[in-house]
Amino acid sequence: MASYQNRESKAVDAIKKAIPSSLKKDMLKESEGMFAELYVNNAFPRHYMASAIDGVGTKILVAEAMGVYDTIGIDCVAMSANDLATLGAVSPFLFMDCISCQSQIEEKAITGQIVKGISRGLEKCDASKILKSSVRMNFGKGETASVDELICSARKGYGFDLIGCMIGFIKKNKIKQKITVGDKIIALPSSGPHSNGYTALRHYLLNGNFETRKEFKQLYKGKYSLDSEFDNSTIGKRLLEPTKIYIKTMAKISKNYDVVGINNTGYGLKNFNRIKGNFEFRIDKPLKPQPIFGLMQKESGFSDKKMYETFNMGMGFFVICKSKDADKILQVAKEGNVVGEVMKSNETKTVLEKGSEKIVFEEY
Repeated sequence: MASYQNRESKAVDAIKKAIPSSLKKDMLKESEGMFAELYVNNAFPRHYMASAIDGVGTKILVAEAMGVYDTIGIDCVAMSANDLATLGAVSPFLFMDCISCQSQIEEKAITGQIVKGISRGLEKCDASKILKSSVRMNFGKGETASVDELICSARKGYGFDLIGCMIGFIKKNKIKQKITVGDKIIALPSSGPHSNGYTALRHYLLNGNFETRKEFKQLYKGKYSLDSEFDNSTIGKRLLEPTKIYIKTMAKISKNYDVVGINNTGYGLKNFNRIKGNFEFRIDKPLKPQPIFGLMQKESGFSDKKMYETFNMGMGFFVICKSKDADKILQVAKEGNVVGEVMKSNETKTVLEKGSEKIVFEEY
């Protein structure tokens, strides 16, 4: 079977071909293929409307197995919020969710726990005071769908999927998507794996003792259970650590500095290659990854390249800025470090220097 990245690329290509150009006529061309799409609109002529949508993926299976449902909503918010955060001074306005679930999620009102997590995530997204904007964060219309026949779970009746989308506004004069050779790359630390690479994390770290479905149980190759002690906690708790949200940090930075954001989500360091041009994104001082990544590499045997193109490796978000602004931005962010620089190249690529080795990441 092809890798999920290859399958995903094939699926996305088919989707693009199925959308008539008339339904994308108001989209800002420069935002195509980036983390959030921008649209012109007559109702707010001085602003672009920004949109992003995502789900939590198979991290949900960890929440189900542990019976912990009040943090997975934070992840759902973060996946869209951090895509919007790449724009900088964006004011999130509306978040909408869809919970597709089996009977026990409804019967035991677990939906309430899930939405408590969403609400906590949204509270971390209101940038109106920072940007002195009248656009405030709102929890919009949601949907709960009963889909017992459509999905399944290791715990019968407890299967669910969670999708969310976020809409925000950004002033047209605050869009700074241009970078130049010599710009510095700042990495802001992650809280852990965030919500990416969880199929690999589960299958290589866990023994699957919670999995009741034979066809999926055989995929687990690990030796740990969710309650195995690790890193002053347990494997399960480390895997369920909520995704960090960078909206407010980027709003604070973007008030006074021109920056471009990169959400280090699926595809890892390949995310830099979304920015097209004759650039090499050189990472020569990466942040130290959390212990969960070291354990994953040890148990899976993944190469450094495989690790850095699958996981965030402790770097949850990148800020590209002018060299003269880097130290001041770090003072505003109160965390992170300069990890690299934008260099001239004949093609778009990202290079990680790790010891004496140079690891090249091409395409996206």
